[in-house]
Amino acid sequence: MFWTRVAAVAMATLFIGSLSLAQDVQPEPTPDKTTEGDAKPSVDPNKAPEGKFKIVTVSEIKLKDEARSKELSLAAIFPEEAGKYPVILFSHSAGSSNDRSLTLPQYWAAHGFVVLVPNHPDARQRRGRINADQMFEQYDKDKDGKLSKEELPEQMQAFFDMLDSDSDGFLTKEEMSAFGGRGGRGGRGQQPEDPEKPKEEPNKPGEDDFDMLGDSLDSFIEDPAQPAPPQPGRGQGRGQGRGRGFAPAPLDAKIGIDRVADLKLILDSAKALIEAEPRLKDKLDLDKVGVAGHNAGAYTAELIGGASVNVEETVKAEDGTETKDIKTQNLLDKRVKSILALSPAGADQGGLTKESFKTLALPMMTMTGSEDTTGEGQDAKWKKQPFELAPEGSKYHVYIEGASNWTFGGAQPRMGRGGQQQPANPSAEWVKTSSLMFWNATLKGDEEAKKWLKGDSLKEATEGKAIIERR
Repeated sequence: MFWTRVAAVAMATLFIGSLSLAQDVQPEPTPDKTTEGDAKPSVDPNKAPEGKFKIVTVSEIKLKDEARSKELSLAAIFPEEAGKYPVILFSHSAGSSNDRSLTLPQYWAAHGFVVLVPNHPDARQRRGRINADQMFEQYDKDKDGKLSKEELPEQMQAFFDMLDSDSDGFLTKEEMSAFGGRGGRGGRGQQPEDPEKPKEEPNKPGEDDFDMLGDSLDSFIEDPAQPAPPQPGRGQGRGQGRGRGFAPAPLDAKIGIDRVADLKLILDSAKALIEAEPRLKDKLDLDKVGVAGHNAGAYTAELIGGASVNVEETVKAEDGTETKDIKTQNLLDKRVKSILALSPAGADQGGLTKESFKTLALPMMTMTGSEDTTGEGQDAKWKKQPFELAPEGSKYHVYIEGASNWTFGGAQPRMGRGGQQQPANPSAEWVKTSSLMFWNATLKGDEEAKKWLKGDSLKEATEGKAIIERR
């Protein structure tokens, strides 16, 4: 009897232990399987994710470029918190400036990036006033303190006689500055300043005022910008005709090459950057570099990303005859890992051809919209060419119905007539979210961001008003 009871207890113990062991090794529930294309990450593009980093914005950092005998000014936006962060170079629109182009850079910095924004020579300091010093830095090749007609880009030569007030065949800084100051808003003439009256803030992109002579001078180097529809009594508005019959200047290959040189100078000058701004020490991850740009800045990003460009050179023979020679250049910088082109440039402008994009192999995101047209008549279809013609692999194209050119420049809601605050533009949220996911995927290797780019979250959340195509 005793042994029978012992055997029973042993069997019961063995049985219970087996049950316990079986429970311990039960597989965890299998999560719902989703393909990358069906992935639905928890990022709502209608409300761009808020950054967790407190940021520092430093303007007027100076870098010297001995090779080009120039000084480059740039702004740096970066997290205050210690850490090593990927670096994004942002190239502003021609005729804009780095202090007008900080909305997206500040947003990206708040998400853990160091963003460096150069002030290219074609920047303007105040609407209607051209910066003569910057113009001379760019075009005074023989450094004699004056500009001949031959030294200027072709689109500026047509206005040379207008600028040359003393008709001596040369332009001085005084002549250029004087022209930029003539006239006021609406051509009423320059009025004396009232010391008691607060200085007027520069016009922001999309505002309804424009200068007369000032706009004509801006148009020498102005980026192809969003043209407003014709308005009664106002001419054709900004961008297309500039309201006084001046069309924006087309992209210029030589200026594009100079802009790329600005970006390469920054990448070459990490030590000088840290000396100028010690808080950047140990924060620059130069193994993870991206380049972004808007309008002419997007063109700049395309060039440094590997798009080839045809440059026309004038060759003078011994007998004095001149011929035109076209050389193809590739400005790819292998330190750059991905590019973001906001309202990019297609073929047949700025030395780009349809063949140019075949060498653009880097991960790339392009963005445009149905109202994203330029003064030269190019539309969203033209701006899609870099995406369509570049080699396949990590290429993304964001298209937003109703988005204008300035949607992609980080324009903020502004006060309408009567002081009424205009409603926030949801397109701006879509731009922020899409660009952030692109940077997180390509510079940080974030898997959630990769799934977002390959999924349909943007299309679904916007009810089809914004979509991402992939190649």
